[in-house]
Amino acid sequence: MHYPRAVQVFYARATVSGVLLMSKEVSAMNTLSTSRRAFLRSAGAAGSALVAGVPTVTGEPAGTGRECPWFRNTSRMLHLDSHFAGFEEIYRDFDAERAARMYADAGFQMVSYFAKCWGGYSYYPTGIGIVHPTCRADFTGEMTAALKKRGVRRIVYFMMMTERNLHRDHPEWVNHNDPAAWAPENIKKNDVAIMCYNSPYVDRVAIPQMKEILARYDVDGFFIDIVVQQYLEWNCYCPCCRELYGQEVGGEIPRSDSDRNAFAYRKWSNHRMERLMEHVYREISGVKPDAAIIFNYSWMFTYPVTPPAFIPHLTWDTPTPNVGNFSYNFSLEARYLNTLPDVPFSLMNTRGNNWGEYNLREPEAFQQECAILLSGCGGNYLSDIPYPSGNPDPAVYDAFGGVNRRFQRLEPMLAGSKPVREVAVLHSADSIWSKSPLRPKPSWNYTPPYHSVAGAHKALTELHVELGIINSQVCLDSLGEYRALILSDQRILSEREAAGIRTFVRDGGALLVTHETGTRDLENSSLDDFSIADLLGVKFIASVPDAGNCFIRATPDMGRYGVPLMDVEAGGGYTLVKLTTARKTADLVPPYRGAKAGPPDESPCGPGVTVNSYGQGIVVYCAADLFGGYYRKGTPNMRKLADWMLGLAYPEGSRLLVLENTPVAVEAFYTERGNERFVHLVNYSADKRDTGTPQVQSIPEVHGITVRLRLNGRPSDVELIPEGTRVDFTWSDGWLRFRALPLGIHAVYRFRWA
Repeated sequence: MHYPRAVQVFYARATVSGVLLMSKEVSAMNTLSTSRRAFLRSAGAAGSALVAGVPTVTGEPAGTGRECPWFRNTSRMLHLDSHFAGFEEIYRDFDAERAARMYADAGFQMVSYFAKCWGGYSYYPTGIGIVHPTCRADFTGEMTAALKKRGVRRIVYFMMMTERNLHRDHPEWVNHNDPAAWAPENIKKNDVAIMCYNSPYVDRVAIPQMKEILARYDVDGFFIDIVVQQYLEWNCYCPCCRELYGQEVGGEIPRSDSDRNAFAYRKWSNHRMERLMEHVYREISGVKPDAAIIFNYSWMFTYPVTPPAFIPHLTWDTPTPNVGNFSYNFSLEARYLNTLPDVPFSLMNTRGNNWGEYNLREPEAFQQECAILLSGCGGNYLSDIPYPSGNPDPAVYDAFGGVNRRFQRLEPMLAGSKPVREVAVLHSADSIWSKSPLRPKPSWNYTPPYHSVAGAHKALTELHVELGIINSQVCLDSLGEYRALILSDQRILSEREAAGIRTFVRDGGALLVTHETGTRDLENSSLDDFSIADLLGVKFIASVPDAGNCFIRATPDMGRYGVPLMDVEAGGGYTLVKLTTARKTADLVPPYRGAKAGPPDESPCGPGVTVNSYGQGIVVYCAADLFGGYYRKGTPNMRKLADWMLGLAYPEGSRLLVLENTPVAVEAFYTERGNERFVHLVNYSADKRDTGTPQVQSIPEVHGITVRLRLNGRPSDVELIPEGTRVDFTWSDGWLRFRALPLGIHAVYRFRWA
């Protein structure tokens, strides 16, 4: 059976020497199941009364506010990723006191540790779950007590979706991603099953076991893994989902992209995910009102919806170095998450190149990655892959402690700072769902629907532009606080969004728009023209979304941005338009003689870049998916094109932060707090490599960076913190200018007014 990425990660984590489960483990698991069945027969009425598991929540929204205020002052966190399903003799000679002391001494304020792993095993003497057959210790209990003694917050990891026994009796509760007609004989009775969250399993087993943990141990909450993936990476056609969909929407669950209800199904599935999270919260908070529930991966960049009030903290384990780049992903996520109102966040990085790997990367790598989180107003969530004994390796915590010590020095100086709002990039959830196939391709990295916004982030950070990535709700609430807006292939704009964008531009805001923005309605049906055609000054003719490439014909004025005077590749898909009130500044050139991809044709096919005036603002439109192309290929000339286009709408002289003589590998963050401003510079470097994972190490100093800030008044001083070094600066015509000191991994400059 082919499993989605999340399940593949489980097998990668759980397998030891190619053996997933040992025969005596299976035997021990079966001996534990008798008393468990007795418990399940007497499960609470809430679960047994459900037709399809998760109830439709009614009444007032959950929570009047975030009930875990301690998370606001918690920025140094540790995750112990203990997926030991395939190991024997786990937690033998485990010393909880020594472990907790090491974690506390390394400066961690909170630790998340295991109660139930990916393999479906529990690490404590549960009456509901299946205890790991070779776990003789009460790991969860001992770890809880030892951490509490040292004042460290305690979050237990709990895998809700995996089951080792009950799926044999209730195959109708198993996640079934084959759209063919469901039948019991089609459900393989594997040792571990992925259970559907729309089934009674949630209320009969998962939530009761979480309540059991709360009754036994003084924990601060739960880290619940893999909730959102079921809705974004694979679909379920089990009887529970089919019945629920029929009740709430009507008809059969769509099976292909050609089904007219495919978009509606994705929205319904997202709604079910949100209902599940709220249901879990209500059940757990009914036992412990201040319990923190962390839903890994949820409400992040991949799900651009403002989280509800009961969500106390946002985090996820981003793509690891062997498949991604922590530095890029941390920056992208931080620049989205720090625009959300009133919710702290963090991101996880691993000790090695991947989860389940027992090497140790260089200290510079951890310092650099966590500096991005600190600069982006987030917290660090360092992650260890413990040995089967559970006893930590001192060398790992020497490295982690160095990261935390710098955090501790800077925390009081930066606490409460927020990003300066300058350039916004809209990240519309509806636009993501409109591009997503019915059966999304499983991937740890960002899939094609996200490329246009992810590419805008990549280009702007390399151009050292201060940006925030905003979802639709944040756009409605705070767009007026920004100076420029980028709509990178945002297909669906609501009437309220369109009206807000018109007001923004009319009042002097700058707007840069690409490709198919505003070409679909709220039901994902094609429009005859752009919904903001009056802003763009062009009329929609047709879209060529499946082109392999297209080109912008360079003009001499692009030369000052380093664009070569040639036909410059500008991504894949493109849009054909004709001018109304806009003026053309560059031609769009298709692939040669109607080919899907290839060299540029001799003749252009229409306007490629246009400029239109609207009220007091300027609107630049690019007919190519420029930023999506830049994310996929990373060709520097695409970034230079973006620099030129942004300059047409929002020239450098109008900006709040400008860096000179700065490599693209240096990223800048501009934040504020009261009468203080902060500029963070974060340096990145990796080794040369032909194969394998590039390693961040030996980060060279960067000399000669010049920083210019547009300010309302002359500050009293410029200081490098936490070192306390005063920096000379000049002040003229509303601009502060100073030469940065040689940059190692991370530098923070503070500007204060008397």
